[in-house]
Amino acid sequence: MKKIIIFILFMSVFSSKAQKVDLDRFYFNVSYQILPKEPVPFEKRTFSSRVRLGGALQSYVDPISLNDKINIFGWKKVEENGTVDIELNLEDFVESGASPQTRVDEKKDKDGRVTSRTEYYSVSSTYAARGYAKIKGPHTPAETDAKVQAEKTIQAAAPTNRFLKNAVVKKDTTAVTDGYNISFNGTLEYKSKEYTDPSAPMKEFRLNRGAIRDQKLREFADNSLNNFNANINYTYGFKPKNDNEILWILDAKSDEGNAQIEAIQAVKALFATMKADEPIDDLKSNMQPLIEYFDSLKTKYPEDNKPSRKLRYSAYYNLAVIYIMLDQPEKAIAESEKLIANDYDKSDGKGLIEKANKLIASFKASKLNTTHNPALK
Repeated sequence: MKKIIIFILFMSVFSSKAQKVDLDRFYFNVSYQILPKEPVPFEKRTFSSRVRLGGALQSYVDPISLNDKINIFGWKKVEENGTVDIELNLEDFVESGASPQTRVDEKKDKDGRVTSRTEYYSVSSTYAARGYAKIKGPHTPAETDAKVQAEKTIQAAAPTNRFLKNAVVKKDTTAVTDGYNISFNGTLEYKSKEYTDPSAPMKEFRLNRGAIRDQKLREFADNSLNNFNANINYTYGFKPKNDNEILWILDAKSDEGNAQIEAIQAVKALFATMKADEPIDDLKSNMQPLIEYFDSLKTKYPEDNKPSRKLRYSAYYNLAVIYIMLDQPEKAIAESEKLIANDYDKSDGKGLIEKANKLIASFKASKLNTTHNPALK
């Protein structure tokens, strides 16, 4: 009788660990910065800017308003002599011409015979725009992949290749140049709506010609400013970003399921305190009990069956995501490698490693180790 009871207890424990495991996505909010490609010390993050307009734009665009919209996230704007000095010049905007357009719409039957034919008429006008931005400030030119690979090939072969032994490979000592330029030259197009009356589109265009030109001119100014701000912030800015991340949490009415619900509630509450431009030292400390909990699941479910591997997968995945969000990509890679070795949904592990490596690359380029940096005020 005693042996039967022990057997029943053993089977009960086994079945509880081998039961079906369902995981659900749970979302939480994070805030961080997209780091710049150009490293500049904190105390030197100042910029100055000016906007110059050609005669065609002066009546339609306010240069002071445009200048106020120039912004580098995390930097302080000064009147002059900033570490980065900007001149945005929108020189000219002219109508190149307007021309009638015709489109033929044919309807065919199942044998390919044309059953009806309708001509639609419209007007197309083009506008030539000219402008540029001059950025004076530290700027590291990007080396081409081909050049970098050629240098590595020579360096690798030199010790054993008699013809390359004395080859001189020049390092790129141009590291930093004093700025760069951006061109906004191009064309904009306006196309009227279509009419079946061939004279209607040109009449409509002539009636609204001035308003159409003004609309395209402002579009040119707005697009130039938006493209410029995107470019300058890619190079120097600490652009804030809000995202949704997911954790995989056990969907079960059990002690483990209840613990995981509490865990995701805590994750949501703690990450809600995260701000892009404030340090996350307190968040890292507050997250430690949750990290320890997810870490404990790896040894709590050691069996080589699908339910146990699924629970371990959630632990590895959740830890990797948390470590990435806490600016600890090396730890995220370690968890992702274990996720792959766990042999349940390996593709997620590879994706997390790629994400962590991108974070490491951005740290290297910006010479920083966090995506939460204060703004210079």
